[in-house]
Amino acid sequence: MATLVNKQRTIFNPDQAAAFDAVLESVTNNQGHIFFIHATGGCGKTSLCNTIAAKVRKRGQIALCVASSGIAALLLDGERTSHSHFKISLSIYEDSVAGLKRNSYMFLVLQQTKIIIWDEVPMQHKYDIDAVDQCLRDLLKVSNCYESPREERVSHAFKHLISNIKSYNGVKI
Repeated sequence: MATLVNKQRTIFNPDQAAAFDAVLESVTNNQGHIFFIHATGGCGKTSLCNTIAAKVRKRGQIALCVASSGIAALLLDGERTSHSHFKISLSIYEDSVAGLKRNSYMFLVLQQTKIIIWDEVPMQHKYDIDAVDQCLRDLLKVSNCYESPREERVSHAFKHLISNIKSYNGVKI
């Protein structure tokens, strides 16, 4: 894993290197920033996110990687969709909450998680993101998960910020 991280870091372009450094600084210092990484297809966003996850895991910390579609999940370390990982219902409504439970193994993992990387998040319905947000607030007992220093969110392909996160103090890269 250390070899992968070091090799990838040396071939990043300046923007990828800046994003990598900024995310890891936030994780290291428990700053809780939200990062949105936007670039055209084939620019190395997934590689960047896999390298960030590998670096966090190299430190012995937990990095959760999920994607909005099965195809995107196949390219991301962990190969899990957000629906599978967070137990998001396929029938989603404005007041829905993801199905994670306090007595589950996943709850224990979330308590120790340093970073959540959510690939292709703009492809998710707003209610899916809200359902995960509400579930994390309930489970982790924080008023706003986007302000929790325990977790970072890294997502790809954001052209427009989703309405429920546009007012948070994240760093846009």
